[in-house]
Amino acid sequence: MPLFQCLLALVWLTLVPGLFAQGKNAQSSAPSTELPDNLTEQLDIVYAAYGGREMHLDLFSPKEKVSSEKRPAIVVVHGGGWLKGDKSKFRALAIALASRGYVTAAIEYRLGGEALFPAGIHDCNAAVRFLRANADKYGIDPERIGAVGGSAGGHLVGLMAVSDKMDALQGEGGNPGVSSRVKSTVVMAGPLDLTSGSVLEKSRNDPENSNANHWFGKTYDEAPDLYKLASPFHQVSAETGPMLFICGDMDSPERNEATREKLRTLGVKTDLIVVKNAKHGCWNRLPWFTGIVADIDTWFQETL
Repeated sequence: MPLFQCLLALVWLTLVPGLFAQGKNAQSSAPSTELPDNLTEQLDIVYAAYGGREMHLDLFSPKEKVSSEKRPAIVVVHGGGWLKGDKSKFRALAIALASRGYVTAAIEYRLGGEALFPAGIHDCNAAVRFLRANADKYGIDPERIGAVGGSAGGHLVGLMAVSDKMDALQGEGGNPGVSSRVKSTVVMAGPLDLTSGSVLEKSRNDPENSNANHWFGKTYDEAPDLYKLASPFHQVSAETGPMLFICGDMDSPERNEATREKLRTLGVKTDLIVVKNAKHGCWNRLPWFTGIVADIDTWFQETL
């Protein structure tokens, strides 16, 4: 091969893989977590306490005043298979929604390695009670509180939507007597029936690697009633607030169809948005993030 062709081949082998990698990263990168000038943040607010264990949330609010009108609030619940993750994981989503006029609270909750179910949902409900009890302080309309979460966070948000009158899922996190009801929710690829489908199958067929088994401390066959208690599908009623489902088309869009059908039968507003060319976790990746934020905003504008 002539020297010139050899040099061209060397340049191709050296540069092109990098160009492809850059293109791939441009198509799938993390959204910004920098705080824009139009927002304020209050980090690590204690919203609940269990003895010496304090639970924290990060609150994001628009700087612009809206006369005396209070703003709707959104609780943002991170994913991580019930066993990992923290409130910073959904910081970008909380910031993006606050930029659209909401007060948003990205919350931490106790993971399975620290405390078994129902600790996590106790924390989520305690966060809602805290925001409602302190609505005047944070400029929140206590009648317009919603929640959004992805993956395990989506499951917890679904459980928040049905558990405000379930004492077993409220806990001792503070503000007793204050309602934990959320008016509207967005579930992003979270399983709402843990008594069937992939969660059940993994509990039985791969127990050591089942996140649910570690979160509950038992397999499904050891504690079917516990799994049922944790399944929003079995708890939804005509009093459940509107619930939007978002899922990538490369994930499992059919997930939770039984719950959606049950909601429709009960006359509860529900819908499914399938995100094109998107996998699990697309809500935390560009370019999908931008459109998903817009869809969430549209939903809450209609239902909060």
